[in-house]
Amino acid sequence: MNNPDKSQNGQNIALTEEILDQIESLSESGNEYFDDEEYQEAINVWKEALALIPEPQNIFSESLWLETSIGDAYFMQGEHENAMPHFLNSKGNIEENAYANPFIMLRIGQLYFESGDFENAKEYLLRAYMLDGIEIFEGSKEKYFEFLQKNVKL
Repeated sequence: MNNPDKSQNGQNIALTEEILDQIESLSESGNEYFDDEEYQEAINVWKEALALIPEPQNIFSESLWLETSIGDAYFMQGEHENAMPHFLNSKGNIEENAYANPFIMLRIGQLYFESGDFENAKEYLLRAYMLDGIEIFEGSKEKYFEFLQKNVKL
């Protein structure tokens, strides 16, 4: 992870190699918990890693992946109201373009769907579909793709 200095209000902000190593180690630990379906433990570890990133966090690509991971773990637990802020933080990252990430677009669409906001659900599910085709829906419940098919001419 090579991370150039970021500039915010004339100040250079950089993640040191030590912090990057800590983030990487914690991220790997979180991934192991996630793979074992120990989602709350993964969330706790990823939040610890996220706390190592200074404000404003949205200028670091590492925060996009940590926010996405935390949001996904909440999603997997069915805690949609806790997942959404993390995906919205991912979407607001200025270092990486979350709009070009079909997984992030899919999850945001699914979360809007689950909250009953079908207009936004349609927008984000369509974004995911346009980026990655029907394959992005593999492994998720059929209701999301069926909803998209019923509401958008694909």
